[in-house]
Amino acid sequence: MTSDSIGWGKLGAAGPHILVAELDLGPRVLAPSIALGVISIGMPSYGPVTVETAASLSECIDRAHRANYDLVVVDESLGAEAEEIVARLRCGGASLVVLQRTPSDAAALAWFRRGAAEVVLADRDLAALRHAAREQIERVRAARAGGAPGDVSAADGILRHLGSAVVLVDASGEITFANPAAEQILGSSMIDLHGKPLRGFLAEEVGESQLASALAGVAATPAIETRVRRRDGSFVPIALSCGPVFGTDGRPGGVVAAFRDLSDAQQWRAHVLQTEKMASIGQLAAGVAHEINNPMGFIHANLFQMTEYVADLRQIWNRAEVLLKTIGGSDPEAVRIAAAELSEAATELDVGFLLQDLAKAIRESQEGSERIRHIVQDLRDFSHQDTGERVLADLNQCLDSTANIVWPMMKHIVVLSKHYGELPPVPCYPMQIKQVFMNLLVNAYQAIEEAVAIRAYPGIGTVTLTTTPNDGGVLVEIADTGTGIAPDHLDRIFDPFFTTKKVGAGTGLGLSTSFNIIRRHGGTMRVESALGRGTAFKIHLPLLGEEIGSDLV
Repeated sequence: MTSDSIGWGKLGAAGPHILVAELDLGPRVLAPSIALGVISIGMPSYGPVTVETAASLSECIDRAHRANYDLVVVDESLGAEAEEIVARLRCGGASLVVLQRTPSDAAALAWFRRGAAEVVLADRDLAALRHAAREQIERVRAARAGGAPGDVSAADGILRHLGSAVVLVDASGEITFANPAAEQILGSSMIDLHGKPLRGFLAEEVGESQLASALAGVAATPAIETRVRRRDGSFVPIALSCGPVFGTDGRPGGVVAAFRDLSDAQQWRAHVLQTEKMASIGQLAAGVAHEINNPMGFIHANLFQMTEYVADLRQIWNRAEVLLKTIGGSDPEAVRIAAAELSEAATELDVGFLLQDLAKAIRESQEGSERIRHIVQDLRDFSHQDTGERVLADLNQCLDSTANIVWPMMKHIVVLSKHYGELPPVPCYPMQIKQVFMNLLVNAYQAIEEAVAIRAYPGIGTVTLTTTPNDGGVLVEIADTGTGIAPDHLDRIFDPFFTTKKVGAGTGLGLSTSFNIIRRHGGTMRVESALGRGTAFKIHLPLLGEEIGSDLV
């Protein structure tokens, strides 16, 4: 963090107070080097830099507890004593910097996890250490000046032990801190992450957009679903929330990004969705079986008839072969007799009708098999799981193919009215959207079925499907003339496990699942209903929507 971003010259506090744990390593080299570096880099309005050394472990701990140090520098060469110093002081008010003598990412990571705010490698003139010292002093002073509790190391400890991943970035978007949960998700250690732009790990534009908004000072928004790209090139689905961090001058000085791994949640969500699909197909099984059985029936009858026609044609062919053989001979009478028999057989079997009816049977069988193929294809499409990425889909086709699956179940009491507009392709997960349509269509049929039963006379209901371009997106409406929903139930219909259906007719998850699918697409689902008159569900899906994170299935 730069001095400009935190209003360094406005703090007006005493000079930096630094404790160096060199113990009994001989000539003191760290203390004067740090003092020289801090002063030479420049800290206006602070006065003299005070650098003290500790000659023993107990003295180091005692000094740190009695004095209000800004910075404690610990030499890794102290071994177990260095570890104890960091462990004892990690919850103090000072920032802890560990000086490494030998480069080791694993050792550096261990120091971070013990509570060190920074780990630097010793170079010839200790320049890296001096710069780290100044940066950490700025950080501690800025926190104190901003009314923070001053317990920076304690705050670090909290962040490091959070189950959620937390990454801090500076005003330029570069990572300054990542807790162990973030390291695990990103597949990189803090050593590798430090100074890298967080944007480089965000695999989708929606995540980059939220980060950019937070860097500009826009308040945190609800978590969105996106993906991060790990060091090995693999992707991890996450729920991401970014919020701005402001300096003492009121200007944005960085961002805190919190995210969690959605891999397990997505697997569970996919499992629930697939279960819903299979339950829907189970409800439709009888109707679909009947719809397949009808064309299969006349295909079977046609095949039986065609078998007889082939036998008749075989008789004609046999007569024709006899005629061909006699024509090759020298007996005109034999030719006359063979020709007469062929003509008689053709007349008796009515070859003209036979050929006409055979062509009709073949055509009907082709149409029936094509009908079966479409039914099976619609079922296969519906039962498939989505890929991990959105694709551009034709919502008219999605709605129509889903209606084709439901139609065999509802056609005896429902008139289906379709009003499809010219729609642009919509970025979505098509199988999830089809599940929403399936749930709403089945609900519409059941509402009409119940209405017909209540009225105690044969009747026909209407399900109306309407699609239109609307307000930068697409509007899909599924309306029915069923029983309607009671006013006191309207506020609860999207709650998990809430249902007004009789036992065994529903799980109470259909509308909840549908609502959350549309919400994760960045869309909305509204319901309008009048008891005794019917219900209309209106779905709006954006053309450039964000995926919104959700804890619900």
